[in-house]
Amino acid sequence: MWTTGGYLSLLVEREEHLRAFGGHLDRLARGTGGTVVVSGPVASGRTRLLREFLSDVAERGTPGGELEGVLVLTATGTPATSGLPFEMLTPLLAALPLPADLHREVEALVAAGGELRPEDASLAHRVADAVLALTADQPVVLAVDDAQDGDELSLRCLAHLARRLVAARMLLAVAVRTGTGYHGPMHAALLHEGFGNGHRLGPLSERGVTALVADRLGRAGADRVAAECFALTGGNCLLVNAVLEDLAARAGGLPLQRGARLSVGEAYGRAVLSCLDRGGEVSRRTAEMLAVVGDWPASVLAEKLGVHERNVLDAMAALESVGVLSGRDFRHPVAQGAVLAGLTESGLAELHLWAAARLQQGDGSIEEVVDHLLAAGQVRDQESISLVQCVAERALIADDVDRAVRCLRLAAEHCADDRQRTAVIARLASVVWRSSTVTVAQRHLCVLVQAMHDGTLPTAQVPAVLRYLLWHGRIEEATDVMGGLSAGGAAAACVESLQWWLRHSYPSVAARVPTRPDGVDAPDVTPGTAGAHREMAARVVGAVLGGGDPGEVIVAAQHVLQSCALDEDTIEILVTSLLSLTYVDRLDLARMWCDDLVACAHRRRAPTWAAVLTAVRADIALREGDLAGAIRFARSALEMMPVPGWGITIGFVRAVLVAAHTHMEEHEAAAEELRQPVPEGMYESRFGLHYLFSRGQYYQAIDRPYAALTDFRACGELLANWDMDVPGIVAWRSAAAQCYLTLGQHDEARELAEEQRALATGPLSRPAGQALRVLAATVPAVQAITLLDQAVSAFTLSGARKLLAQALLDLGGAYHELGDDTKARMTLREARRIAKECQARGLERELPFQRPVEEQSPSSWPRHSEELSEAERRVATLAADGHTNRQIADKLYVTVSTVEQHLTRTYRKLGIGRRSDIGTALSLRMVRAV
Repeated sequence: MWTTGGYLSLLVEREEHLRAFGGHLDRLARGTGGTVVVSGPVASGRTRLLREFLSDVAERGTPGGELEGVLVLTATGTPATSGLPFEMLTPLLAALPLPADLHREVEALVAAGGELRPEDASLAHRVADAVLALTADQPVVLAVDDAQDGDELSLRCLAHLARRLVAARMLLAVAVRTGTGYHGPMHAALLHEGFGNGHRLGPLSERGVTALVADRLGRAGADRVAAECFALTGGNCLLVNAVLEDLAARAGGLPLQRGARLSVGEAYGRAVLSCLDRGGEVSRRTAEMLAVVGDWPASVLAEKLGVHERNVLDAMAALESVGVLSGRDFRHPVAQGAVLAGLTESGLAELHLWAAARLQQGDGSIEEVVDHLLAAGQVRDQESISLVQCVAERALIADDVDRAVRCLRLAAEHCADDRQRTAVIARLASVVWRSSTVTVAQRHLCVLVQAMHDGTLPTAQVPAVLRYLLWHGRIEEATDVMGGLSAGGAAAACVESLQWWLRHSYPSVAARVPTRPDGVDAPDVTPGTAGAHREMAARVVGAVLGGGDPGEVIVAAQHVLQSCALDEDTIEILVTSLLSLTYVDRLDLARMWCDDLVACAHRRRAPTWAAVLTAVRADIALREGDLAGAIRFARSALEMMPVPGWGITIGFVRAVLVAAHTHMEEHEAAAEELRQPVPEGMYESRFGLHYLFSRGQYYQAIDRPYAALTDFRACGELLANWDMDVPGIVAWRSAAAQCYLTLGQHDEARELAEEQRALATGPLSRPAGQALRVLAATVPAVQAITLLDQAVSAFTLSGARKLLAQALLDLGGAYHELGDDTKARMTLREARRIAKECQARGLERELPFQRPVEEQSPSSWPRHSEELSEAERRVATLAADGHTNRQIADKLYVTVSTVEQHLTRTYRKLGIGRRSDIGTALSLRMVRAV
C-alpha cells in the first residue's frame, strides 16, 4: 500500500540532533547562549532540521512558554550575492531597531559595493555588537541557512557574534553545506566557534533507508526494494524519495508486486540535477565532465575547469557523499543521462571536442577519439577526418554498420575538399546500400552522378554508381553516363570489367559499354581482388551464355563461391554464380551455397544482401518444385526489403510468386501479384524476362493460350536480341509448345521442342526433359513411353520435382492408353505422391483413374522399406533389359534356380506380378530414392 510519507521521513536518523537542539533551547531559557553548527552535504536534511528547530522555538516562544518573547531572526546565503557586502544580513538588519547612524553606514556600503576596505571590518563588528545588545530585553535566536554562500562581511559579523555568545541570551544556529571546497578565513572561524556544538549530517544508513521506504511502501515493500534503493541513492533522502516517486508512477498506485525491481526515471533524474544545482559550480561542472569523459585524472579535469586539483577532488567527494557517484562512476545511467541532458548542445559538443583533442595529444585510442567526435557531431581538422574514416572501416570489418554510417556521415559533412568529400559519400552509399537502397537513391545518388559528370568521382566508384542507377531502373541515365566515359580511360576500364554482369542482368545496356581501343591492353588484375573475382564471374557467364559444357560451368561457379567472401563488391558475383548453377541443373549445390550466403548476410547485418540472396533461394525452390517454399522465401525477401527498395529487381521476386501460386492453382493470388505496379525499365533487364515468363505461365493455367503464347514469344525475342538464348535461363520454347498443343498445332509444338532439345546442355538436362514431354505428346503412346522415360530420368537427375510429377503423370497416361494398368497405377501413384509434396494441386486432379489410388490393394504397391539386395538388384536389372533366366545365370555365374529365387523375392519387394513390370518398378524406385 502506498502512503504519502510525513513526519517520519523528516526524522529518520535525525532524532539525536533534534534532542541536542532542544537542549540548546533549554540552556537559552536559563540565560546561556551559544553557537550550533549543522553541516552536511547536499540533500542531507540540514534545512529541514533547521526548520524543525525553528518550529520548536516558535512553540516555546508562545505566551507562557519558557522562551516567551523570543526574537527569531533568519538569513540565507546565496551564491549569486556572495560577493556583495552585507547581502546575506541586509534583510534582517533592515527590520531591527539599530542606531540610525549604523543603518546609514550599512546602506551606504551596500550601495557602494566594490572591494572591501580594512575599515569595513570594524563596521561588521559594530553591527554584531548592536545585534547582541538586543539580548538585554529578550532572548534572541538567529538561524542562518547555507552560510557557506554568505558574503564576507556577513560572515565576519556572525563570527564576531559567535565569540561573545556564552554570556548572552542569544543562540546562533548555522547550517553549512560541506564538500564545496575552501571558503575563506571567516567561514573557518565561524565553524571554529561552533566546535563542540556541531552536528554533522551524513546520508542515511541502509537501515534508515529501509525505515523511510517502509513509511511509504509498508514493511513488505521495504523488504523487497530497500537494499536496491540504498545502492542507487547512497542514502540521500532526496534521491530516495525520487526513486519511490518513480516506482509509484510505474505501479500506478497498485500494490508492489512480488519480485518487483526499482526502475528509476524522470523524478530520479530531476533529483540528481537538483543535487548538482545546490552543490555549487565546481561540483556541477565536475559531474558534467565525468559524464562525458568518465574516470579521467582529477588534474586533467581541473586544468579544463581552471581550478585547483584539490577543488575537483573535493567536488568528487561531495558528489559521492550525496549519492550521485560511487567512486568516480555514476550510480545509475539515468543519473549520467540527466547530467548530459542538462548541458546545452553547444556545451556538450565543446566538452566532447576537448576530450577528443586531449586524447589525440595523449595516448588515447583511435576508437575513443572518434567516439567523442561522433558525440560532438563536429570534426575540426583533416587529421580527425582521417581518424573517423579509419574507424568506419574498422567498424565494417566488425559488421557494425550503424557505427560505420555515423562515422562516414560525419566525415562527409566536414570535408573541405570536394574530391575527398565525394569519395566519402561514395563509400557511405556503399555501406548504406547494405540496409536501404532507397536511402542511397534519395540522399546520395544525385550527388554521385553529378560528381561523375564533374570528374570528381573516384574511378573505383564508377561501377557502383552505375549499379545504383540500373537497380532503380534509370537505364537511360546509366547509358548517358557510360557514353560520357572516354574509351580507354580508367573509368571506362572499370565499367568494362562489369560487362559480364551487364550481359547477364542488363543485356540491353551491355552493348553500350565503351569498347577498349585497339592496342590498349586490359589492366593487370591482382589475385584476390574485386577485379580478379569479376574475371572469374566473367568466365562463368561466358560459359553459360555460350552454351558451354555444364561441368565447366559448375567448376567455374564453385571456384567463385569458394573464393569470394560476401561484401558489397562481390554480391552480384556470388548471385550470378548461384544462378549459373541453377541454369545447369545443379540445384543441390545452388541450394547449399545460397543457404550459407543468406546466413552470412544476416550475420553481417546486411538486409539488402540477405533479401537478394533469399530471392535467389526462392527461385531455387521454384525450380526444385518446392512451391510452398518458393512462396515462403519470396515473402521473406519482401519482408527484409520493402517493395520500393527492390527497384526493377522486384520483377524477379514477383515472377517467383506468380509462378508458384499458379502451379499451386492459387490463381487469384497470382493475379493479385500481377496487378501490382512494376517499375519502368524492368523489361530491359533479366528481371523483366522472368516476369514475362511467369505471366505467360499464369495465362496458360487459366486457359488463355494466345495471351500466354504472346508472352513466351516475347521472352524468345528478348533472349535472341540479347544473345543469351539459353533454355536453362528460361525454357520459353517448351512453354510455347505447350500452348500450341492446347491449340492443336502439333507441328509448331514439335518444331519448338526439337529446337530446345538441340540447345539443351545435355540429353538428360531439365530443358531436354521439357522438350521430351512436348515431343511425347505429338506421337503415339507406344513411342511416347520411351520419350517420357527419358524425361523422367532428366527431371530426376536435375531435381525438378514438379516437372518430374508431370512427366510421371504423362507416362502413367501412356501406359493406361496401352492397357497396361499395372504400370500405369505404379507410375501414377508416384506422380501423385510427388505432386502432393510439391502442393501442385492441379496435377493431383489430373490422374486418369476414377478409383482413388489409396483404395487399391496394398499388396499391389511397392513397399519402400524392403530394399533389394545387391544380388537381387543385379538379377532384376538384367531381367528388365530382356534377358532370360538362363542368360542371367550364365552372366552372373549362378544357377537358374538361384535366379528364380531372386526374381520371386524381387516381385514381392517391388509389389509386382509380371516380369515386364520390373523395369518400371525399378525406375520408380530410383525416382523415389533420388
